[in-house]
Amino acid sequence: MRKAAVFLVPALVTLLVGCQAIFTFSPLSGLQRDPSTMSPEQRLTYAQDALASGDTAAMQKAYNAIKNDSGGPAQYTTAQLGIELSGVPTVFRDLANTPGNVSAQLSVLDSFIAAHNLQPALMVAAAGQLLNAAAAGITLTTMDYIMGSMGMMLGYAFASSGTWNVAPANVSHANAVIAKTFLDMANVGSLASNDPLLTLFQDYDTYLGTF
Repeated sequence: MRKAAVFLVPALVTLLVGCQAIFTFSPLSGLQRDPSTMSPEQRLTYAQDALASGDTAAMQKAYNAIKNDSGGPAQYTTAQLGIELSGVPTVFRDLANTPGNVSAQLSVLDSFIAAHNLQPALMVAAAGQLLNAAAAGITLTTMDYIMGSMGMMLGYAFASSGTWNVAPANVSHANAVIAKTFLDMANVGSLASNDPLLTLFQDYDTYLGTF
């Protein structure tokens, strides 16, 4: 029994040291650093790690640190952080489940945003950041196009009416056409015919054409 204990103690120590190493060297431990003191390359890595972590506090800190970096990857990552922090993707998850209600749901978006404490201004900023990223050679995804167009529409709606409701009364035809140019139907070719995102993309594109 005593001999077993002799072997057990070193094994237990090794296990504890291993556990300590996991916590000490976890990628999340890097998010405790101050990104404002980092180089642009380090800030980008920090921001990408924060985005992957889903930690809201780390994402906000990363957003504030990287939003003024002008490189394509930095602008794209800033846009992704802003979109997530805005909470607006929640709206699109609802729309994707009931894509036929696009016009009805967007016309009462202001109350939904207020009820869910969303930050649509970050979504508006993301539209410009996505355009900057694309101009720098970053390839945008189908969802990037939808989010960018929606950010434009939200910006136009708020500038016109002081609300986030997207409706013909708040968004001019000219602005709707500009937002529609953000969409590119060629980018949905890889989506399956039964993918809810494809239906949402098509319905939203059609909706913009009604303004």
